[in-house]
Amino acid sequence: MAPARPPAEAMLVAGGRIAGVGGAAELRAAAPPGTVEVAAHGVVVPGFLDSHLHTLTVGVERRRLVISEAASITEVCTRIGAWLAEHQGLDWVVVGAHFHAEDLAEGRLPDRYDLDRVTGDTAVVLDRRTHDAIANSAALRRCGIDAGTPDPAGGHLERDARGEPTGVLIERPAADLVMAHVPKLGHRELRAALAEAQPYLHSLGITSASEPGLVEEELRVYREAAAEGTLTLRTMGMPLARPGVPPAELLAEPGGDHWFKTGPLKIYLDGAGGFGTALISRPWPGRGDYHGNLTCPADVFAELVTYCAEQGHSVAVHAVGDAAVTLALDHFERADARRPIAPLRFSVMHSYLWPSPADMARAARLGVVLSSQPAMQWRVGAGIADQFGDDLPLAPLRDWLDAGVTVAGGSDGPDFPMAPLFGMWQARSRRVRGRGGPIGPEQAVTAEEALAMYTTSAAHYCFAEHERGRLAPGYLADWVELEIDPVTATLEELEEAASRPVLRTVVGGAVVHGPELEEEPA
Repeated sequence: MAPARPPAEAMLVAGGRIAGVGGAAELRAAAPPGTVEVAAHGVVVPGFLDSHLHTLTVGVERRRLVISEAASITEVCTRIGAWLAEHQGLDWVVVGAHFHAEDLAEGRLPDRYDLDRVTGDTAVVLDRRTHDAIANSAALRRCGIDAGTPDPAGGHLERDARGEPTGVLIERPAADLVMAHVPKLGHRELRAALAEAQPYLHSLGITSASEPGLVEEELRVYREAAAEGTLTLRTMGMPLARPGVPPAELLAEPGGDHWFKTGPLKIYLDGAGGFGTALISRPWPGRGDYHGNLTCPADVFAELVTYCAEQGHSVAVHAVGDAAVTLALDHFERADARRPIAPLRFSVMHSYLWPSPADMARAARLGVVLSSQPAMQWRVGAGIADQFGDDLPLAPLRDWLDAGVTVAGGSDGPDFPMAPLFGMWQARSRRVRGRGGPIGPEQAVTAEEALAMYTTSAAHYCFAEHERGRLAPGYLADWVELEIDPVTATLEELEEAASRPVLRTVVGGAVVHGPELEEEPA
């Protein structure tokens, strides 16, 4: 991925960094005494960076019930009931719920009445990607939620014909009415989650990640792991903007090093495309004049953007729908008029529901970066196309790139497939779950562009382009060994390779996945 150096024969590593790249004979001659020579187990590429990965949740969900695929509400409830029967005596239970209404035979989500049949007095909450939640009656009672509970700003409580909450809590402010009462994971549990997530992510070739939406206790877990030398996934942690918390408090500990550093302030501006709550310029079909959810009130959003720009701090904005992208860029532009924001690398996340060409051009002019998640689009694409038709292809990556915007690849895992090779495959193939052919094939990217999304572009997104994303002298010795060349592989070969662990992953010259380096004197 170094422009001046095409694929090379060998690489010299010293002190956790790359000392040289070139011909094998050339580097053998330059190697100092005591250097050892090892054979690669496949094609060597820079370590992959995921620009949007919920690492701690990856670890947490490896210990809790997660339902990603289900055919009906009956199946969902049966699985929850069976799990509770095996884990009796629990007071609160959080279930990872990654299915969508269109997946289920009933064509809707389960509600409190469905859950009550199998949950009894245990307070049960289904966590839908931190956006929405579904609570049973026991959980609602403990949180004091009833017919008299008003909708919070930026959220909505679904209600039945009698005005009673159904337990479906739409968008984060509403979900937090319950999630705030769920016993928090302790420090030891969070440390264990990080320790459990890292090896799995390394098996996918991920050496660096940006984790958005962290609270202080989670940031502390990363800082401690970095200080102790147990952090092997280089991480940029984004503090979460929260109601009532001054941004100065959220950004109180900036900086860091190449293991962990504090990143942009994460702001939820709208909802999710897969949940039908993204803020879009056209109404959502069958829902009257509903255009989506404005999760962060416009005046609060303006204050956050202005403060960060004035303090020289970046912001990363969850903006899925075109109307949310326009609103974000309007405020970015106002901030830029007072102080150029290009050096701060303001970014929009997701932004896959039909952003306008004018907004893409405006983002390029302002130096705004896009964090895109092809695996998410694979998962939700068919449901959105069923509502709006295939003539509005989601995630116009080709147009974003042609507009001159840096597009950083990510997964938004663990809700979606996390293998970067899978993301590259989707960005190139435009295939979506449940459809035989691609949606919007004209928006496909090239193999080289797909690889750049998870290397050089994601490194730029993480403010690490000077030391990550390339195999070049002075860069960190983070690399992945693959069974295929992601640039020359066919789509079929790429998809197949994405279903298996990579051959080896190395961070800072140390193996974190796969066989140890076989050391033989050079």
